[in-house]
Amino acid sequence: MNSEEQALRSLIREGIRIVYERKRKQNLKEQRLRNVIRHFINEVAGKTSVADKVIHKSTGINVLDGLFKRIITQIEDAYTNLSSNDKQRKSFRYHFLINFKNALAPIDANREAPAVSGETEGILTEQDFKIEVEQDDIASAPDKSKFLPSRPQDIAAAKEEEEKEEEDEAFIKLDTADPDVQQGAAAAENAWNDVENQIISAYERLINPEDAHAFKDWGLTNLKLYFDKFEDEMAEKLGSEPTSPDYPPEDESTLKEVIYNI
Repeated sequence: MNSEEQALRSLIREGIRIVYERKRKQNLKEQRLRNVIRHFINEVAGKTSVADKVIHKSTGINVLDGLFKRIITQIEDAYTNLSSNDKQRKSFRYHFLINFKNALAPIDANREAPAVSGETEGILTEQDFKIEVEQDDIASAPDKSKFLPSRPQDIAAAKEEEEKEEEDEAFIKLDTADPDVQQGAAAAENAWNDVENQIISAYERLINPEDAHAFKDWGLTNLKLYFDKFEDEMAEKLGSEPTSPDYPPEDESTLKEVIYNI
């Protein structure tokens, strides 16, 4: 290899090194720029989310608002899957609403139950140390709700009763042979099972009766409004079947030709 070839190869290698180094520096600059842009985007997004948050005048409505942001798309997906006919969707709507209302009732009952200890909890009086047995305590029927099952047969009976109560608290469905109503009810039950725990958990956290009432009232109302929106949006998306100059055919033979020629 002569000196000219060596010089050429050396020059080529140096050129490659320079190009590579420039490319490396360019990549570093681009990466730094991406990091800066990402930082600003995250910062702005964080501020925007706080600024855009709507604070309502009721804690119950605030809790409901946060809940709906988490669950409403799940309900929408289940509802809009029922595209065969509107009877299925009406069934879904009815069953979901009735079970939403029914699920909150036991929580309300527990809230309204009087405290066992009364208003003098933690305060001992002279009356607490007196033992008085009135005739009513002996003659009156015992409170069966206070029974403590201890024998094996009693425990088994209590468990059977508990399972029966759980069945009674199951998803409420209309007793019907209509397949479309059954289809809507089944879809509503699946959707309800997906969001039930979140709804009940949110409602149980509301101690103030006014907040609880607002949650239930606004919850039922907004579910109805969303079902209306889902239905309107479905109507826009489904639309009507496009017309065709060859359809409908004038007679059955033409219909067969159209079908077989597709």
